Amino acid sequence: MSRTVKVGIIGTGGMGARHASNLTYLVAAAEVAAIMDVDAARAEEIAARCGGARIYTDAEQLISAPEVDAVVIAAPNSFHAELTRACIAAGKPVLCEKPLATGGEEASGVIGAEVSGGRRLVQVGFMRQYDPAHVAVKRVSDSGAQGNALVFRSVHINPSSGGAPSLDDVITGSLIHDIHSARWMMEDEIVGVHTSYIPFSPDRPDSARYVMIQLQFASGALGGLECNADAGYGYEIEVSITGETGVVHTSPLQSPVVRHSNASGQWVEEDWLQRFNTAYVNEVQAWVQSIQDGEATGPSAWDGYVSIVVADACIESGLKGEPAAVRLPERPGIYG
Repeated sequence: MSRTVKVGIIGTGGMGARHASNLTYLVAAAEVAAIMDVDAARAEEIAARCGGARIYTDAEQLISAPEVDAVVIAAPNSFHAELTRACIAAGKPVLCEKPLATGGEEASGVIGAEVSGGRRLVQVGFMRQYDPAHVAVKRVSDSGAQGNALVFRSVHINPSSGGAPSLDDVITGSLIHDIHSARWMMEDEIVGVHTSYIPFSPDRPDSARYVMIQLQFASGALGGLECNADAGYGYEIEVSITGETGVVHTSPLQSPVVRHSNASGQWVEEDWLQRFNTAYVNEVQAWVQSIQDGEATGPSAWDGYVSIVVADACIESGLKGEPAAVRLPERPGIYG
């Protein structure tokens, strides 16, 4: 496909609006042709920014619309699996924001639908796979210069939770990105997890302010994921891979060091949209290119499914206070 890819976007919150802007202004081969949101005023605002995209009030009508070649799903998490299956049924490529589903069983239904169709149509929005800093770390590790990878570690700092999120919220809302990064960067499956966490207060034992997860990989390598859900000062992401003869890691902050008036400091990004601005652009550019090439690339529905299965095990481990095994079915052939 060499013609312009006409994209429909479902959901115009922070992520949907970002994708709409990037596709309109930074991806020459794409056109935002349709917008759907239950907030009519918001939909009209985003549609106007995109040059007058058609507005829909029903997601499935947008998916089946003849002017829509491909779909971005940025609706609330509970709608992801259902809408992704609708895109598969319509034979349209879809970029679905994480998580692919709300649980492993629901995600398995997406896998079944895609496998039945016989070809990959789904890309999951694990944008760190397009982040230059993450890519650079993986490139060094893959080179073999540091020997075999022994340990993966990530630290995920959120500025504010906006409340007291549950362990489920923190893992499926934030740490699922780190779970995917661990699998992708180590090129290894996670077979066991052990989760510990600190509640916001003794009277809210169901909440999770700080979460730590130990990982066991199939190769015997280890991993550690940390998430501060309410740091209060800004947004940071840091990943590292320890090899047999060295360590490679990202810098936690992207800004320059400024020394002034007897002080030295760096600016800390306010949120993930700022930190991963380049990654989001790279992601949609690669997605549109894959549609034109007729061959899906990037994080697959299988990656989305496995990440949720691992996340479910992490939640189970945290709530029970004991390690949990990760058991996966055989990977279908369409996922290579």
